[in-house]
Amino acid sequence: MKDVKLRRYQNLLTVSGLGVIVLALWSVLKTILFIFVKKDDLEKEFADISENSAMMAMVIAILAAVILIDLLIRLYVGLSARAEGFGKKKGYGYIVFAVLLGLLSVLSLVLIFFDTGDTSIEELIVSVIVEATSLVVVIELLVAAFTVKKLRKELGEV
Repeated sequence: MKDVKLRRYQNLLTVSGLGVIVLALWSVLKTILFIFVKKDDLEKEFADISENSAMMAMVIAILAAVILIDLLIRLYVGLSARAEGFGKKKGYGYIVFAVLLGLLSVLSLVLIFFDTGDTSIEELIVSVIVEATSLVVVIELLVAAFTVKKLRKELGEV
């Protein structure tokens, strides 16, 4: 009976890991689309910086680094979860990062509601849905990861 439950939670872990990966790719795509769509607004906002090419290069490098770090963390969590779901034993490192991602999702949801910008109701709804989906996927991943580790220990597979 426990082996059936283990397989079910391993499957949930692989699916949740894939969800984290897909949402990571969406996060990068969303940022790139945002930059292109809001290009004029961003140029006005950073008018002082855009005149200084070295300063603008530094802003772009920092933005690219933040996007890359976010992508790498999400890929690490997603790929590690999938590997453990497929039977490979993984440590707790990806779980720590998954908790961090969950906390950041909660913070992001809170900040969405306190945004005083000129965000339309449609943008607000989409942002809430995407961020809530990300939070649910991470929570499912955490529940599955802890359950898989517990069941493996009970079945003597540690």
